[in-house]
Amino acid sequence: MHKSTTRNSCKKILILAAASLLAAPSFTLPAAHAEQTSVSASSSAAEASTATPEATDGVSAASEPAVESVAEPATDTAPATGGTDAAAAGQTATPATSTTKPATPSTTKPATGTPTTPTAPEPFYDIAKDPNRDAIMTLYNEGVVKAAKDRKFRPKAEIGRSDFSVILGRAMKANGSIFDVYFTDPIPDWAIRYVGGLSAAGVYEGYLEKGDKFGPKLPVTRAEAAAMVARAAHLESQPLPEGLGGVGNIPVWALDDVGAAYAAGLIEVTSAGTLNPNKKVTRSEMAAMIAPLLEADAFMTPIKIEEDITLP
Repeated sequence: MHKSTTRNSCKKILILAAASLLAAPSFTLPAAHAEQTSVSASSSAAEASTATPEATDGVSAASEPAVESVAEPATDTAPATGGTDAAAAGQTATPATSTTKPATPSTTKPATGTPTTPTAPEPFYDIAKDPNRDAIMTLYNEGVVKAAKDRKFRPKAEIGRSDFSVILGRAMKANGSIFDVYFTDPIPDWAIRYVGGLSAAGVYEGYLEKGDKFGPKLPVTRAEAAAMVARAAHLESQPLPEGLGGVGNIPVWALDDVGAAYAAGLIEVTSAGTLNPNKKVTRSEMAAMIAPLLEADAFMTPIKIEEDITLP
């Protein structure tokens, strides 16, 4: 009796258990495990999202130094050595060396061709319109006359005996000796040797006798200038044409020499139709008398000098 009751109880329990199992909707152990896993994953994701700022900051702090230490040296060394490819190929890149030479002074030669020569100023600015300009320039080019500081030749001015003697003496190279000077009045040092040279050559013969005064500052007349130039060039004496105005006013000692100068074209009649022999000769007229003979080498053989002097 007791055993049957126990058996019946066990059967009821089994039946109730089976019924309970059949009545449950979908209660299975795998499903429950999956739900638990999903909840765990969600929880982990939440925790990860909470920790993301700290992880991001840590990466940037760690990666930025790496970028600087790798990228920046590559940028600096690439232009200098060009060694990026060499390093990739396993080659050893040599450091760049400077081959720039120090700057040297420029030795560039000027362009070839005809160089432009600056035009020299005229030695005398007051002779541009003078009719005897070419004669004056001949004397200048031959060193017979020299340019003054004011660049004036003064072509219309009178000329004194000392100046005339120096210019004529230079033309004939008659730089003589002071012992050939017999004049009693003082003569400037820059002119005395030329006066001596002309005296020795007989240029003053009859014009200024020994013992007379020279008169260095006295102006020279047209007749005196023509006669002295003709004598210095050894021109042959010539008679003057009859009827020529002014002949009667020519000194006797100069008459034939003035005729020679007139025949050579060194002295011409004035606009009034006369030689006007006693008119003071101008510096321009003096140049017109001397320059043609200088160009023709007509002056006498140079006189030997004993001692040179410096002239102004």
